[in-house]
Amino acid sequence: MMELDNVRLSLMGGWAVFAVGCCWFFGYWLHSRWKHEQVRQHGIPAEATLLRLERTAMRINKATVYNHLLQVRVPGRAPYEVWLRSRAHDWNVRVMEPGLELKVKVAPEDPNRVAVMGPLVPQDLGHLVRLMTQPPVPPPPADPVKALTDLQRMAGAGLITTEEFEQKKAEILARL
Repeated sequence: MMELDNVRLSLMGGWAVFAVGCCWFFGYWLHSRWKHEQVRQHGIPAEATLLRLERTAMRINKATVYNHLLQVRVPGRAPYEVWLRSRAHDWNVRVMEPGLELKVKVAPEDPNRVAVMGPLVPQDLGHLVRLMTQPPVPPPPADPVKALTDLQRMAGAGLITTEEFEQKKAEILARL
């Protein structure tokens, strides 16, 4: 009976530690979200340039988390660098690459707390859409002498019939 009570106490203690850990994590997460929103609402407007982008192994809701190195420029202060860990779609940016100019807000009490508001200049993807919808460029014309040589070799090996050989030969000669 004593052993059963000890097992129950151990299980209850384990669940209690788990519950406290979950409450701490949830509270920490809520506090960090609140601090981030405070920077977004009351931060000092600034500009930043994306210097480096490093993919991490972490994913949140199937979105990859990146480490971003930003050069932040606050009016009246010298530029400085800050590392941020974030998902790219959190920034309302379509094309993420070094050199990207961003609107940011900086926490007045901690210049290393930066919230990205979005791209400095709205990104126009029209040129990418036009490139994707254009018909493909036809390949350069093949060398007709090489094509005839290959065709004769195929006919000599019995890989194509005489009729197929004559038809393809006429096509190749028509391109000249």
